[in-house]
Amino acid sequence: MSSPGYTHRLPSVEKGREPDVTAEGTQLPKPFLTEDSFFWGVATSGYQAEGGYNGPGQPLNNWAWAESQGDVVPSGRTSDFWTLAHEDFERCREMGLNAFRMSIEWSRVQPTTTLGPTEGIAPDAEAPPFDERALYSYAQRIADCRAQGLEPIITLHHFVYPSWLGLDAWLKPETIDRYLAFVEHTLKYLLRTLPQDFGCPPPRWFITLNEPNLQAFNHYLYRIFPSGPPVGIEPTSKCLAYLLEAHVRAYRLIHEIYAGSGVSPMVSFNNYSSDLYWSDTAMLDLLFAPSRKVPRQMVRDDLLERAHAFDKRFDDARLFPRHGPRYFLGQWIKRFHHTVALRGFDLPCWERLIAVLYERAEVPLDYIAFDYYDPFIAHALRWPTWHDFDCRKRSFRDWMLESLASKWWDWHMLPEGLTFFVKHLARYGLPLLIAENGMALRRLPDNRPFKRRDNLARSQYLREHVRVVSRLVERGQPLIGYLHWSLFDNYEWGSFAPRFGLFSIDYTVYPTRHSVDATGDNPSATYAHEIQEARLQFAGMARRAGKKSAATQEAPTSGATPASPTQESNISSPDSVQKI
Repeated sequence: MSSPGYTHRLPSVEKGREPDVTAEGTQLPKPFLTEDSFFWGVATSGYQAEGGYNGPGQPLNNWAWAESQGDVVPSGRTSDFWTLAHEDFERCREMGLNAFRMSIEWSRVQPTTTLGPTEGIAPDAEAPPFDERALYSYAQRIADCRAQGLEPIITLHHFVYPSWLGLDAWLKPETIDRYLAFVEHTLKYLLRTLPQDFGCPPPRWFITLNEPNLQAFNHYLYRIFPSGPPVGIEPTSKCLAYLLEAHVRAYRLIHEIYAGSGVSPMVSFNNYSSDLYWSDTAMLDLLFAPSRKVPRQMVRDDLLERAHAFDKRFDDARLFPRHGPRYFLGQWIKRFHHTVALRGFDLPCWERLIAVLYERAEVPLDYIAFDYYDPFIAHALRWPTWHDFDCRKRSFRDWMLESLASKWWDWHMLPEGLTFFVKHLARYGLPLLIAENGMALRRLPDNRPFKRRDNLARSQYLREHVRVVSRLVERGQPLIGYLHWSLFDNYEWGSFAPRFGLFSIDYTVYPTRHSVDATGDNPSATYAHEIQEARLQFAGMARRAGKKSAATQEAPTSGATPASPTQESNISSPDSVQKI
């Protein structure tokens, strides 16, 4: 893949100037167009990968209290991406990737290095100043990303936020305005600095918030993320509603900032896919309600009707042909979930969000990003084992909940479910991006590997999912990209045990990337091969479509020539899932 010629070196220019955001100061000759019409890439996040948070003199985020008190394993330098970004971008280029999802960490851009009270600063207090050197460093990495032929997909909030906001920031409405100030300052800076100092376009693709559904649940239902005393449906609903309001207002702000720049931004958020309607799909239906002309007073009834329709479509897909105890437990949880979610939807925080949504009839999404792992409630529970024990300081309640719940390294592989969610989300009429997909292996603190119960290797997982993606594209589904989580092993929210990386890391020594993992698997080579095969498949599809169009001079029929499953894949055809 040819390099556009942007440099990753820091030029000798004055730092810290206020951005020029006039049309003359930001306009580019033409919008940036990717060389490839489909994104094949990887996803990362700052706190999990960069290193350099929550230590002495380092930027502090809302996990700093848990790290300092020993409630979680300290993140330390984790994968050291802040230092090794250039080499990582080169690895991606060598693999044939053309997209890289990275985050700009609010905690680094507007930092504090002193840990204050857990309640945070007062609502009317002045926030800490922005660190222009940190912003320049992010601009450098974005330019370097482009220099390696990778389209940067920028996450503006990946679960964590500065510690000066307090432990429970997203229970406070003023956090929304502080987040918008961070977004505005950051994007105006990049709009000026990247064209002027690096000669490359600013980022076009944005994810405002990573998995707002999981963030709310992990703080105030599951208690996996550090938080204060509030627990239950009320703080969970409030956190989720404020996060969604932040997305809607950030969506509008980003489009206003980019107006006249010559770049058309693409803005979304990514949910963690779930077959529990109120935990995932309800948020999309809510954002689409004004454009569907649903009366404000009928939104709740509309969502309830759509919840029942979603459950029927899911049952008709027959993803669980054998109805064992787990299936029936999952059905009971779904019914209970409907009851609890409806009660939570009567809280005032939702009315506030609906008022913001109905200010305009637009859909505050340019594309739909979603994360696909193991989204089925029927897989949620399991029997605990001795190996669930780890060294974290936890209460007996926490240990029981985490032991009975399915662990990251026990998530099931069900690529047929990816087909269901793609066809389900295609109904909204927007492009679809798989913002995360991956599987975890487990390695113990002394770095010994721990086998999965199903003996699944990452290469096998990649083959199955990439081939399903290719078939869905061939058959006309509006997929625009697939991002694997993650490029390398990283810090997984209080632990280094779950390993998601294409490149494995031995944390007992310097975090050098290893292409072959402890089981002898080479997933990065597998991913590169599968991408090459998919591109050949897409090229053949395009040639066939071109010949057919030239021969018939008629409107093209829907879909494309089906691809037959190969002997290496045990995946059924996407058409085995009933069309929605």
